[in-house]
Amino acid sequence: MTTATKTRKTLTKNVATKVRKVNSRVKTLAAGLVGRNKKNNCKTNYKNNNETCKYICIDYPQNNETVYCGHYCFRLGSRKPCSAMQVSINGGEWQNCRQANGYWWYDWWNFNTGNFYIEAKAYVDGKEEQTAKRKFKVTL
Repeated sequence: MTTATKTRKTLTKNVATKVRKVNSRVKTLAAGLVGRNKKNNCKTNYKNNNETCKYICIDYPQNNETVYCGHYCFRLGSRKPCSAMQVSINGGEWQNCRQANGYWWYDWWNFNTGNFYIEAKAYVDGKEEQTAKRKFKVTL
């Protein structure tokens, strides 16, 4: 077998592996949209993280999820109307989220490969409510 043939086979195998990962991610995202409580846009007892949120919850990233791109948009839900939502990544400064389509969103740019955690807090009925830490990983 020639070197060119070996290289071609290796590249084909690598592409097939990446396609499987993307397909798995799409299935995970689709599963996250099924079974959502339509009344409050907040997942409860999701099979991968088994968390129950009292007032606010982090929909994405899921617990121990791997992020593969240079931009990520966190999605948060609220069971009750809240006046503001903020996120903190690895215990850093609290960043304001934007509200759209019934969810709260935070766009994250310019990050590196590594292990991270996110926390969220919201102001519900005049009180500050905070989520537990959610671990996730970035692979660029």
